[in-house]
Amino acid sequence: IVGLIATLPTRDTLTRVAVPSIAIQEKQLDSLVIVSDNATLPASVVQAIESLLPFIPIHVLNNTRAPGAATAWNTGIEHIANCWPEAYVAILDDDDQWDSDHLQICENAARTAGWPDVVVSGIRMSIDGDEVPRKPPMSLCIEDFLIGNPGWQGSNTFIRLNTLIKAGLFTEGLTSCNDRDLAIRVLSLNGCQFAFTGRHTASWNLDSGRPSLSSRRGEAKRAGLARFFALHGHRMNETVRLRFFDRAK
Repeated sequence: IVGLIATLPTRDTLTRVAVPSIAIQEKQLDSLVIVSDNATLPASVVQAIESLLPFIPIHVLNNTRAPGAATAWNTGIEHIANCWPEAYVAILDDDDQWDSDHLQICENAARTAGWPDVVVSGIRMSIDGDEVPRKPPMSLCIEDFLIGNPGWQGSNTFIRLNTLIKAGLFTEGLTSCNDRDLAIRVLSLNGCQFAFTGRHTASWNLDSGRPSLSSRRGEAKRAGLARFFALHGHRMNETVRLRFFDRAK
């Protein structure tokens, strides 16, 4: 199991939130790949990460291609493919966190299910520190992701490397909806096997005061939705198309 984080050097949540949650895992990562987007991580940050994770090999990379989360993730995935071709990839956003049993539960679910392509755990949504109740997913279909996201996104992604590669990695230049776009392409693969843990073991932290790709009425969000519709609008019937635009509004 190889962890993957895409980050910006200006984000202190990497060492304050994300990495500490890796440090307390009952089942530790075999390695961690951190990709800094278009800027080098300061040596002090790298040292802080290494001190928090003294027993995990850490690979710090720079995304030197076009800026963006998708390109940064792909840079990390390509590195993982070169080093650990049979790995599961566990993604964590730099401002999110895993419960201490997240990786253990994902691995147990994978073993029980005969090592499927994807293990989907629940990810709780927290807005300004307050949890928004929702149930963990126990099944997924393409239509779910054409309309919105039923609960499989960045920080609860636990997926076979080979499955990521077959799906075509992340769509570079897509400014938002990366999780929905990837989910649709993975679900479209023939014979793709899923397992579900039925438990929330990751936290998606939203800060309403901080600009982000998912900020309401943000230009990046509008551009991402437009590109997403260009990519997947042909899959939508009239009912789904109306629900897509209602949610977008």
